[in-house]
Amino acid sequence: MLKIAKYPAEILRKNAKPISEFNDDLKKLAEDMAKIMYEDDGIGLAGPQVSLSKNIIIIGDSDEHSWKAYINPIITYISKNTTTTEEGCLSLPNIFGNVTRPKKIRFKYQDLDGKTHKTKAKGLDAIVIQHEVDHLNGVLFIDRADKITKGQDILDSLKNNGDNK
Repeated sequence: MLKIAKYPAEILRKNAKPISEFNDDLKKLAEDMAKIMYEDDGIGLAGPQVSLSKNIIIIGDSDEHSWKAYINPIITYISKNTTTTEEGCLSLPNIFGNVTRPKKIRFKYQDLDGKTHKTKAKGLDAIVIQHEVDHLNGVLFIDRADKITKGQDILDSLKNNGDNK
């Protein structure tokens, strides 16, 4: 059973490997990731967050409990207009920070059958996709945060414990 990797787990700082096999195992992984994401009240989850070096993200719709898998996503365009929102992360529980990100993006990805798509996202969808794609590249929201708004003491403790290992 999958479980959420918590900071400062090393996998969270590594680049995820591209996915080349599109099969029932990948579909099962996506379903399992969606289940764990919703169990932890998340709206996005990336392969490294479940300790897998796989280039997959799951984006959920909190109202409907529906979700979509994006395999090997690549952001191809970011708007100049930005927005600052408070972000959190399942891998950094009880820590939140203000992050400035582009309001609109374009990206390409493969679906669970391996077919390539290009699409656009704006608003919260764009923010969540950027956050999850960052995970695939070993980047955490705390790296981009202008300010940690909640949980600075927790973050400091985690950083110090990680330095003492």
